Amino acid sequence: MDGIAALSRAHRDASSFALSHARQHGTPFVLLVDPAGVIHAADRREGWRLLVQTVQNGSGGERIPNSILRLVEKHSRLRGDGGAATITLLDGDVVVAVVTLDGPWDLFACSVVQVKREQTMAAARRRYELTNRETELLERILRGDQSADIGRDLMISLATVEWHTKRLLVKTASQNRTQMAARVLGWVCDTD
Repeated sequence: MDGIAALSRAHRDASSFALSHARQHGTPFVLLVDPAGVIHAADRREGWRLLVQTVQNGSGGERIPNSILRLVEKHSRLRGDGGAATITLLDGDVVVAVVTLDGPWDLFACSVVQVKREQTMAAARRRYELTNRETELLERILRGDQSADIGRDLMISLATVEWHTKRLLVKTASQNRTQMAARVLGWVCDTD
């Protein structure tokens, strides 16, 4: 009976996480591509074309943008036949996840979603009870800025940047900046 209860709780937690992520960022666009970047099936909602245009750089028609093709190639090299998804942030606000599909075909599923940065920051501010300065630093960290650049731009010392970063790590129950970004963006469940 304990195994069934644990399985039920895990399913409920996963469903809750998926709904929370969709509410925060919207439903991701999904497409199936081969290793050459040819699209075999794609989400045809209007927003898909607009989103792809933001990362389009030299490819067109029924092929994925080069930036997504490079991620598919990287995933293929690193993960082989399965394993975890390869996830990256393109152009500051576009998140792409690639997984290998099981079966005799050589296809990958790509999930593409645009981060709603203002909603994400407002939710993080409430959830983690962040100060104005912590929110400002978190936004810069999510953009991938280095501590020295943050300090220079905000006119604070490197020690102050590091102090605020440590406070952010504690408040978000994260081990490092990467885990903190994943938690704030809703890519991993909060453990609380």
